[in-house]
Amino acid sequence: MAALGIAYVTVDVGLHHGAADTRRPRDVDTPSPARPGLSQIKVTDPTDHKTYGVYVWRPDVPETRTLPVLYFLHGVPSDPKTLIDDEGLAKQVSAYVAKGGTPFVLAVPDGNGSHHDDTEWANAADGSDRVEDRVLDEVIPAVEGGHRRDAAHRAIGGFSMGGYGSMNLALRHPDVFGSVTSISGYFHVDDPSHMFGDKDAVVDANRPDQNVAAARRVRIFLSAAESEDNDVIKGEPQRFKKLLDTAGVPAVLDVRAGGHDWDYVRSVLPDAFGFLAQGWAKAGAPGPVSASPRPTGSPQ
Repeated sequence: MAALGIAYVTVDVGLHHGAADTRRPRDVDTPSPARPGLSQIKVTDPTDHKTYGVYVWRPDVPETRTLPVLYFLHGVPSDPKTLIDDEGLAKQVSAYVAKGGTPFVLAVPDGNGSHHDDTEWANAADGSDRVEDRVLDEVIPAVEGGHRRDAAHRAIGGFSMGGYGSMNLALRHPDVFGSVTSISGYFHVDDPSHMFGDKDAVVDANRPDQNVAAARRVRIFLSAAESEDNDVIKGEPQRFKKLLDTAGVPAVLDVRAGGHDWDYVRSVLPDAFGFLAQGWAKAGAPGPVSASPRPTGSPQ
């Protein structure tokens, strides 16, 4: 389908548990042609076998293992389409790259489940929703294909519940994600839908504030709104920064005017992208490009 001169593509991807690994030797990375613009791919959940959409924006540069990817997680209630159509996330990435920012792929997966209204981007203790597995085993292979990134070229971020989920996944899997940008996140467990089944061991395994040791392997950007009014989140970025400081773990804490809304998120994103770009540059990511495709909304 085409809209305002931009080609949008929806692709069903039948990938499971790393099936995107290429048969080509791992030390060979033949660039693929650029596929600029916004598209939607679909992945199959490992538990309910339903398909879930992933919106992907790609810059106008060849696809390689050194082209970074940012997986951005939505809050609750929300979904990827809302972040693309209503909040303009892909537009902001496009504008950042067009102004000379480091090009990167944006992937916005769906963190909703079939059995829990609030999945926390985690695996349910009873196995009924496995959102963490969906991200790791289905979304990443589908987005990256034969150009699987290492942790240095793969980041994760999010807002609100997505800010928690991004930090939790990053610290649980520092071999997968080398950087994290948590915007208005929290770092204890808030589990209104009982994803963790009130089981202490499962809760503890999903508390970023009890997994600080893993943070030594991850570059961390935290942001806090001065007028934060969500009791689950208020003061959390500052508290977590103190825990990191005590442990001797470097992290950036950005505190600025704003509340718990996307106006605030949009004000933070350029600095979050800049933080990620610093790490990507050290890892040998491609440099800025002169122009970039401008998305107007989600593919239908």
